[in-house]
Amino acid sequence: MPTELRPITMDDVGPLHKVTVRDDQSDFVAPNAVTIAQVRFETGAYDFCIWDGDQRIGMLALIDMSEHEDRGEIDAPDGAYIWRLLIGQDAQGKGYGTAAIAFSEDWARQRGCRVVQVQAVESNTAAIAFYERLGYALTGKESDGEVQLEKVL
Repeated sequence: MPTELRPITMDDVGPLHKVTVRDDQSDFVAPNAVTIAQVRFETGAYDFCIWDGDQRIGMLALIDMSEHEDRGEIDAPDGAYIWRLLIGQDAQGKGYGTAAIAFSEDWARQRGCRVVQVQAVESNTAAIAFYERLGYALTGKESDGEVQLEKVL
């Protein structure tokens, strides 16, 4: 079945709470339950459940920076920000992250954004390489101990 991303509903909260990354990745991304809670309090934030058939395999959180009230100095005001991407440990390496990034870029285009930005912990070389393979480039900017990458649409 094809990968699908749908807005998170109340029915997704419990099952997504159980979707986790490997122990060695736990310092790189917040747990899904934390992200789901935070999205409800951030302006311009949206969250999506990543589905494979009837299985919830991860989640994606995006921010439309044109709607966000607390932009930082490195945030593009006309951009979309990939705030969180978590693919469950059993689903990693199967193309779900790539599908989520493609979804993010389409979502951003539909909203009139000109750029998509993402940040990664500097020591998370696998994530940085993943984004670079998808056309994202390091900007040389950092925030909260994370490096920024971006892709012009």
